[in-house]
Amino acid sequence: MSKTQSNGCEHVVPITKETPENHQLKIYPPGFSRKVLAEMVATFLLVFVTCGSAALTTSDEHKVSQLGASVAAGLIVTVMIYAVGHISGAHMNPAVTLAFATVGHFPWIQVPD
Repeated sequence: MSKTQSNGCEHVVPITKETPENHQLKIYPPGFSRKVLAEMVATFLLVFVTCGSAALTTSDEHKVSQLGASVAAGLIVTVMIYAVGHISGAHMNPAVTLAFATVGHFPWIQVPD
C-alpha cells in the first residue's frame, strides 16, 4: 500500500497492477487469504451447527430441545470467536464487516468486492 499526503492528511491508496488486457488487479494486504479462510470456516460451522440443531429439534423433541438448539448456537459463536477471532476478527456476518468498515473500525481495503 502506498501513502500520499495532501494538506497534511494521510491517504492510503490501494496498490494495483496492470494486466495485459488493461484491467487493474486489486492486490490485497498480506495474510488476507488466511483471514478469508478463517471466516469461511467459522461461517460454515455456525450455519452447520445452528441448522443441524434446529433440524434435530423439529424432527424429535427428545434429541435436542429448543433450549439446547439455542445454547448450541450461542456456544458455536463463542467457540468461533475464540478459534478465529485473533486471525480475522470473527465477524461471521457480512453485515458486521460492512458496519465496522462504515464507522472506521475495519479497513475498507479488506472488505471483499
